[in-house]
Amino acid sequence: MEQPNITTATNNDEIHRVPTGKIVFGLVLVVVGVVAFLDSVDLWNPRIWEYWPLILIIIGLGSEIEALRNRRSDGGAFLIAIGVWFFVATQGWFDLSLGRALPIAIAVWGAFLTLHAIVDRPKSAQEKKS
Repeated sequence: MEQPNITTATNNDEIHRVPTGKIVFGLVLVVVGVVAFLDSVDLWNPRIWEYWPLILIIIGLGSEIEALRNRRSDGGAFLIAIGVWFFVATQGWFDLSLGRALPIAIAVWGAFLTLHAIVDRPKSAQEKKS
């Protein structure tokens, strides 16, 4: 007796994938909104504004996870690189300014481009036309 293939989806029963990027973006907005509110009513002073570039990194990572899951190259690598650049510069790590921290952002972006070159599935002829 042949076992049915559980992972195969038909037209009537499509596999639903959760959009990770949208979930991460939504959660980031919720956290930023709640923290900003608590800061504005003087209930909590989290000094979160010193860490604002982490928001860019988290949003970019959410987009990257989604892109890598689907093996496509339109992820958030650029957003991650910009976030890392600003974070390193605003934290003053290694005495780096915005100008001197730029090579780190370029290296991060290059690493993600290399990862996508390895992982992404090539476009079909039909996808290239559109």
